[in-house]
Amino acid sequence: MEAVFIPLTRYLVDDFIDEWAKLVNDSYSRAGVGVHILIWPRTESPPIKCFNFNRVQYHSTCILSWLYESLASKVSTYYFIGIGYIDAYVERLNFVFGEAAPGMRVAAVYTKRLLPQFYGRGPNYNLYYERVAKEIVHELGHLLNLSHCVNRACVMSFSNSVNEVDLKSRFLCDKCSRSLVSYMSKTK
Repeated sequence: MEAVFIPLTRYLVDDFIDEWAKLVNDSYSRAGVGVHILIWPRTESPPIKCFNFNRVQYHSTCILSWLYESLASKVSTYYFIGIGYIDAYVERLNFVFGEAAPGMRVAAVYTKRLLPQFYGRGPNYNLYYERVAKEIVHELGHLLNLSHCVNRACVMSFSNSVNEVDLKSRFLCDKCSRSLVSYMSKTK
């Protein structure tokens, strides 16, 4: 399985993206699935049409459509994951850490609310690094046909707050690992 990580911003992404690729690869290899991750060579800034000036946030679904139209629709063999220091939302939610559109093979992870400083805490880049890695593994899981998991320690559990991100691990539980291996064996 091949995935492409696309920087949506340079700030707080460029310095971490190669290491996130290693952590994501580790998480999936522990579940029994090999992942080959490529890093897109330049930053692709989301279009201004996706920015909601009233909310001062990006509309996530718009970003996913843009990623699909500009990249994924042209290459059918890769999964595309945008990663940016962005605050985003979807309809009926105040914010999202990420969103996936499996049918389009695109996902995005929004890191602004994963930074401890967003909540008035001191800098902790190790915590930020780990939180973002969890959310990338989570969104890639959705692209690979995994749903939310009831096991709070599983990376596929739903996170409604940064505290819930901190509670889960970076790894798939046994049930989700089995589901993933089964899915991947059918898509070969």
